[in-house]
Formats: sequence, C-alpha cells, structure tokens
Amino acid sequence: MPTCVIHGHRGARGLAPENTLAGFACASAIGVHGLELDVLISADEKMVVHHDPRLNSDLCRDPAGNWVEDSTPNIYALTEAQLRTYDVGTVRPGSSQETRFPSQQGINKEPIPMLSDLVAWWQSLTPYQPVLNIELKSDPRFPDESPDPDDYARIVVGELKRWGLLTSVWLQAFDWRLLQAIQRLSDDIFTGYLSSERDHDATVLKEGTSAWLAGFDPCHYSSSLPEAIRAAGGRFWGPAFADLSKERVQEAQTLGLSVHTWTLNEDHAFQEAIKLGVNGITSDYPDRARSALQAAGFSVAPPSAPAGSAKAGAA
Repeated sequence: MPTCVIHGHRGARGLAPENTLAGFACASAIGVHGLELDVLISADEKMVVHHDPRLNSDLCRDPAGNWVEDSTPNIYALTEAQLRTYDVGTVRPGSSQETRFPSQQGINKEPIPMLSDLVAWWQSLTPYQPVLNIELKSDPRFPDESPDPDDYARIVVGELKRWGLLTSVWLQAFDWRLLQAIQRLSDDIFTGYLSSERDHDATVLKEGTSAWLAGFDPCHYSSSLPEAIRAAGGRFWGPAFADLSKERVQEAQTLGLSVHTWTLNEDHAFQEAIKLGVNGITSDYPDRARSALQAAGFSVAPPSAPAGSAKAGAA
C-alpha cells in the first residue's frame, strides 16, 4: 500500500484553535501521522507552542477577556507564567481569520501551551502517537524576537533530551542557521529544511544569497535547492506546494531527501500532490486530506485519544 503521511497543520487549524491542546486532540481524533506545531522561546527559556512572534490580536484575549492589540510584547519578552494567562481558543469576530477558517470551532479559556504540556498529553495517546513535527520560529531579519541560534539550539536540544525525545521528533525551520546549530549539538535529530520561493514570502532568492539559508544558497550548488539541503545535512525538504514540480520531487528523493510539502487544503491539491509523488503533506484540514488519500489507496493513521478516554482506540 503506498504511503504519503499527513500532518495536521498547527493541529487542525481549519477545524479547531491553532496550536492548542484542543487543536492537537482534534487532529489526533481524525487520525494523522504527525502533529505540526510552532515553537518560540519565552523570556525564561521555555518552549512555547505559538506561531507569531507577538500575541495575535485576531486570536488572543487577555486575562480580562479583552482582545489584545497589535502593540503586545514579543513572546520572547514574556515568561511562561505570563503567557499562560492568555486565551487563544477563539477567533475575533469579523477578523480575516474568521473569514479564512469559517468551520473552526472555538473553545473558551484555551491557554497558550508550553511544549511540556503537549508532550505530557501526547505521551498518553493510544493506540498511536503521531510524530511531533516542531517548527522552530525565528527570523534572521529580527534578531530581538528570539535567542541567537546557538542559544536557541541549546534550549531546544536540552529540553528534548530531558524528555527522551531527541530522536523521535522532527525539527524544521525556515531559518537554516538554527538547524545548523542544532545539528552541531546532535547529528541524530531528524531536521527539515523549509523553503519558500513565492514572491510575497520568499526565503530563497532567485539570485544571490539569503539571510535565511546559513550560506547554503542554491547558487552555490548548481542552482539546486535539494543539493543545497543535502549539503547542509537535512533529512527532509519542506517546500511550499506552489514551488514543486515532479522533477524537483524526484531530484530530492534521488538525493535521499523526503519531500514534505505545505499547506494543502483542497481536493485538487491533494490529487496533484499524489501525482507529484511527495512523501508527505501538511493540511489545515486533516480530515479532508485523510479522505482523499484513503480514497486513492494510501495507508492512513488510526484515530488516537488519551488512554482511558471514550474515543481511545476508536476505529
């Protein structure tokens, strides 16, 4: 039976609050091979499950229940205790997020989780534990938003060692400097090199060097992005779906890289991904992805839930 793994994007962002335990539970109950999530570092060096460098005014309410404004501090300036007081379980009415994800079911009083919270919940899942696909968020253009790459890597590798997860998670990033620092600390980690060549958010430049790529620009490797990632020591390539072709997928796979693309939400995209032969996809709607791949004859992950819950082991 052919395999193309499905990872729920920020849990199941189209269906449940992003980067929350409720969202990860939603994805696991559907049945996914992996849970994709974002991590930032707090002021007290905790791994925070959150996407934006600041609290998002469309997604976050303060302890009094008021929507935060755009002038909020960086996550990196807030402690774990401070971050836990915010509610990220609902979308602000009338916002672009509500328009984009009209099927998302909000949950009041859903806090920003630490990675430790997610790991404790994840360890209780049965009959299957989806891989934790952790995107480490940092931006070389804004160094004040996160620790420097060496400190960031020290925090991440130290935490994963403490939980015994160093060889059983994926670590991916657009900031390849961070991946290089992590690989210097441990060459056992399954690292994924994310890329975008789209005009509005390109991290890979058509010509010259990019601050994102730690010197591994395609211009140094016969204009081949997969060659650059192999040279950097990556285990998989995480390209924007719009940047792919069958030839590029085959090139990467010939070089020993798996290709895990993002973010696919519609049936035509799932069908195209199947034709391209990618190894995995990330979706805001893992239910749609699962139905499409299962109908095409691909193996799918079983639904999972914490041991002892009503849904544990459900078919």
